[in-house]
Amino acid sequence: MDSVTETCVVPVPKDKVFQFLSDIENLAKWSTQFVKKLIVVNGKHKAITPMGEVFLRIESDKRSGLIDIYAGITEQEMTPAYLRVIPFSEDSTGVMFTFFKWASTDDVAWKIFCEWIKVEVGNIKRCFS
Repeated sequence: MDSVTETCVVPVPKDKVFQFLSDIENLAKWSTQFVKKLIVVNGKHKAITPMGEVFLRIESDKRSGLIDIYAGITEQEMTPAYLRVIPFSEDSTGVMFTFFKWASTDDVAWKIFCEWIKVEVGNIKRCFS
């Protein structure tokens, strides 16, 4: 299975980075390539993306710094992208963002996702600069 990971280090405490990135309401602030608009329909988060409307869900664990972002056309067909927030010191935090090429991801979408992840990680860095 193919994967792509991008990383950055920001001069901000882990808790602040984790709180921001694990809040689904902030996705449109840093995931600008994928999330064009965030909406709530019947209590469920959805995103308007260049590929159409998708359901979104975030599962996170503050202690470990794990943030799993699920997206899919239906709630039953969601695939994850993985963020890891890593404390280096009181005021320095690393962020790792990983995509995997799932069986449902075609080659064209995969190539686009590999470019988008670079932009999104750059956006994360800018949010904390």
